[in-house]
Amino acid sequence: MATAEPRYRSGLTPIPHGDTHPTPAAREPVEQLFETIVEASFDLIEELGDITCNLYLHAPHDDQPLLFVRRPFLRLLTPSENFRLMHTVTMLSNGRKQTAAFRHGDLDGHYVRTSGPRSDGLFVFGGIQRKDIAQRITSICTAFAEVLHQFHLDDDPDEVHALAPTVMIQARGSDIHVDATVRDAGQEWHGSAIAASPNEAVARAVMDAVGPNYSFDEIRTLDVGRRSAVLAVLRDEHGHLRLGLAISAGDLVRTTALATRRAIRSALAAT
Repeated sequence: MATAEPRYRSGLTPIPHGDTHPTPAAREPVEQLFETIVEASFDLIEELGDITCNLYLHAPHDDQPLLFVRRPFLRLLTPSENFRLMHTVTMLSNGRKQTAAFRHGDLDGHYVRTSGPRSDGLFVFGGIQRKDIAQRITSICTAFAEVLHQFHLDDDPDEVHALAPTVMIQARGSDIHVDATVRDAGQEWHGSAIAASPNEAVARAVMDAVGPNYSFDEIRTLDVGRRSAVLAVLRDEHGHLRLGLAISAGDLVRTTALATRRAIRSALAAT
């Protein structure tokens, strides 16, 4: 992940768990999906221990940042406590390390800073003392941050067709056979796979091309209004969760291929 200083701006918008979005206008389907994925990351984090702080700051490079807070419950904090929490978040967002333990005032926890092509992020969690659990949560934060940064890559849904791997599908009895070609920086990688469902076959073919050590969990197709989103859920060779997201105006086959490619995009750099 890049470690450049994030471009955080003023105007943080806290969104407490269970509260409605702060703007009166109805949210777009893509915004709803974004918040759903943030909440899913909070759920996984809280399965691993007694969490006292659980929040995520998302800062697009060309828009105001959003602060999602599961814990502490903001409505139960005094104005001074709210101010100190916001001050801690601002301080951590400008930290030099990508991830570290910290103590600031009465808040004791860990933070994970991430950078994407068009956005930066900060997860903060508290209440975890065991180093191995903190490392597991850090890997969850990193995986979810990667997919949250991908929301800003598909502003032009037609661009997915130019970026996605090329796939060819054939039905062979009850199975689906897929050949995939992944192109990047003037190089090509080829893979093939057979599976019972087209989405799984496409994902496995892309994995065969650029991520043979990855394992397949699932492909989720999500409705975002007039567009379609595909979330690829994989595991790397260490068993860590890896997520990839692509949003397009159609063609779920190539959208699935691109989502899978994004979940294992670091594989090409390692070859």
